[in-house]
Amino acid sequence: MSLYVVVSGGSGALPFTVVPSGEQVASKEVPERIELILAGLLDGGAVLAPAGGRGLGRAERLVAEVHEAAFLDHLRGGVPVGADSAVDHAFAAPGLEQETPITRDIWATALAAAAAAVRAAELTARQNVHGYALVRPPGHHAGPGWHGGYCFLNNTVVAARTLREEGAARVGILDLDYHLGNGTLACVAGDPTLPYASVHSADPVDFPYRFAPAPGLFGVRGAPGTDGYLALVKDAVSHLRRETVDALVVSVGYDVLRGDPYGSWSLPPEVFGPVAALVAGQRLPTVFVQEGGYGLPSLRGAARALALEVTR
Repeated sequence: MSLYVVVSGGSGALPFTVVPSGEQVASKEVPERIELILAGLLDGGAVLAPAGGRGLGRAERLVAEVHEAAFLDHLRGGVPVGADSAVDHAFAAPGLEQETPITRDIWATALAAAAAAVRAAELTARQNVHGYALVRPPGHHAGPGWHGGYCFLNNTVVAARTLREEGAARVGILDLDYHLGNGTLACVAGDPTLPYASVHSADPVDFPYRFAPAPGLFGVRGAPGTDGYLALVKDAVSHLRRETVDALVVSVGYDVLRGDPYGSWSLPPEVFGPVAALVAGQRLPTVFVQEGGYGLPSLRGAARALALEVTR
C-alpha cells in the first residue's frame, strides 16, 4: 500500500531546554531530524503527499477541541515584550517543572504540524493509503492545558479526531515513543472512541517520571532487547484490537534506538521493519505521526525500515 508523507516544515531548533538541575542546555529538537527521516522514508518507497485539504482551518478547530483556551492563548502570545522566549511553569504538566520554552513563532509552527496531521489523516481516510505526518515539533507530551517535552499541540489526537470525523467509529492510538505520551493519555481520558496503548520506558528517571498503571500501558524497566520490545508492541496492538478499533494512529518515536540522547535502550534501526509489519498486518487505515527520535545517525535507517514494510 502507498505511504504518503506530509511534511509540516517548521522553524529552527528551540533555543534551549531546561534540565532538572535548572541549567539551560541546547535543544536537540533540530531540523536535521526531519531531513534524515524524510530521506529514509523516501528510500523505503514512501512518496510525498499531493497538496490539498482543509489544512490550517480544520486543524485550528480541532486543536480548540483538544486543548484549553487559556493554554492556546499562552502559545499565541505568552512571550513578554522584549523577550524571544519564555518558560512558564503555569502551563507545565501536573507534577512536573516546565523544561520547554515557548518562542514567538511557536504558535504558527505548532499549528502547521497539527495541519500536517490533519492532511495525513484525510489522505488515509479518503484514498486507501497510509499517511505519515512528518512533523516538528512533536506532540504527545502536550496535554489539555500544558506543553512540555518539546511538544505544544497534540498532533496525534488531532489526527485521530480527523479520522473519526472522516467516518471511523473507534480510532486506536498506538504510542511507540520511548517516553509515555502523558499528554495524549490525558487528552483521550474518558473517551471510549479513542483507546490508547503505549510501549515505553517505565524507569522512574525517564520523563515524564511518574504515572499510574492503567490498561494499555506497557511500560518496562530496563532495556527490553529486540525480541522483548517486539513482544510488547504485539501486546499493545492486541490490546487495541480487543477495543474493536477500525483505524489506527501510530505515534512514532525513534528514541527507542541505541545511541539516542534521551533513551537508554539499544534497539537497532532495523527493528522498525517488524514493528511496521505488525501494524500493517492489521489491515486498518493507519496514520503515522512523528514524535521523538534525536540520535541523528539512526534516523534514516529506521525510517527506511518502516517504509519498506508499510509499502509492501
